[in-house]
Amino acid sequence: MSETQLSDQYLCQSLLKSDPEIKVSSRKHVPFVIDLNQGSYQNGVITIDATAQLNGSEGFASLRDGYIIVPYKVSMKNSGTAQTVASNRLCATLKCGNWNVIDSMSLELNGKTVVSMADYKLFWNNVRAQTGYSPQYVDKHGPEPFLFPVAGQSVLYSSVPATTGDAYSNNTAFTSSLGVQSQGGATIPNDGFVNRLLPNPPTSGADFTSSWPSVGGTSASTTISNQTARGAFVTGAATANMIMGTWTYMLKIKLTDLHPIFKELDLLAIRQICLRFRVNQGSSIIAVDSSKNMSLTSTTLSSGNSCPIMVSSAATGNPMAGVLAASAGFSVAWGVVANSLEPTIDSTYMPFTTARLYVPFIHLENPQAIISKPVKKVRYNDCYAQWFNQRAGTGKQSIQLNASFDLQLSASVKNAKYVVLLPFAEPTGSFVSATVQEIQSPFDSAP
Repeated sequence: MSETQLSDQYLCQSLLKSDPEIKVSSRKHVPFVIDLNQGSYQNGVITIDATAQLNGSEGFASLRDGYIIVPYKVSMKNSGTAQTVASNRLCATLKCGNWNVIDSMSLELNGKTVVSMADYKLFWNNVRAQTGYSPQYVDKHGPEPFLFPVAGQSVLYSSVPATTGDAYSNNTAFTSSLGVQSQGGATIPNDGFVNRLLPNPPTSGADFTSSWPSVGGTSASTTISNQTARGAFVTGAATANMIMGTWTYMLKIKLTDLHPIFKELDLLAIRQICLRFRVNQGSSIIAVDSSKNMSLTSTTLSSGNSCPIMVSSAATGNPMAGVLAASAGFSVAWGVVANSLEPTIDSTYMPFTTARLYVPFIHLENPQAIISKPVKKVRYNDCYAQWFNQRAGTGKQSIQLNASFDLQLSASVKNAKYVVLLPFAEPTGSFVSATVQEIQSPFDSAP
């Protein structure tokens, strides 16, 4: 009987005691490093050299948790014909994944090139994001990186001018029926596009206070944009040759979304880090006919290889429907801090006008294990990517495209485990006038 009482007493005391606190790290701080561009981004290359700036930081750097913040500006400008009204914040947004504003990247550690511009794979990042993240992660964190892929049921194609533009993707946000137009395939609006419209920056530079005297009118929205540091949408004017609207994004891009090697660089004692990014910058000219149907005239890329933005539909009830006037074309441009339509840097709605690298530094309670064995062998599945076109047929075909084709890969590729082909539509004979790839159209969700 006594043994039972003693054991019960021991169990009771054990349950009443709190578990010992396990402290792996004592604290964390997150310094940042600004780029070396000094406000000049015309060549499209951002250089962030942390070789000297991080030398005074204590602890171990975690590139796995690092990220960059890039001020990105998208502008919409009217042509020589006035529009009905100016643009609203839902007239354009980013394509799936804010990392698509980065075209290529290089990484240097201690003066040694680990990832070069030629090794970078933008398409691979999109495949990893769409296959590696869970639906729960997307529901919680999707708005920040604009991680909302296009739904399969919303695929839509039009080779002629249409209210949705001439493209292979659907930019319809709201509709009561998709069967009234000639485009085929889509049965639902593009829910991925809708979800990417919602995280757009809030409207600023306008009085949304309902004339409350205590709020401050127009100045209040500007102050809120500066304090929240989320960027802003500023409406423009509908008159000819004027800016219709400006979207200022403060994009937070995780390093792990740019390359999988950063997942392995979790605790580093080295401080000499150099990153270079080639950013997608360019502009598109869009024609509008007398029925307010849109078609892409041309896309000019000053840097990079793809267009990272999408323009909304002009179908009834959609964002561009009340904006466009008959036969009134317009242009859109995108770039870091500024763009070709608005080349002057305007810091009114940007908390800072440089790209920044944020690297968390972890202070460990007992770093002896890392100090005694400082070398870590990093293993990750690498991927070779090559873009090629007009190899599997051009133009519209009435037969199955199963003809064999050959492509010579780089001789340096060895021990390949598997091959993945990502098909894109070849634009020859498919669009009205623009001879650009899918990834270069503001009416298409690719890449």
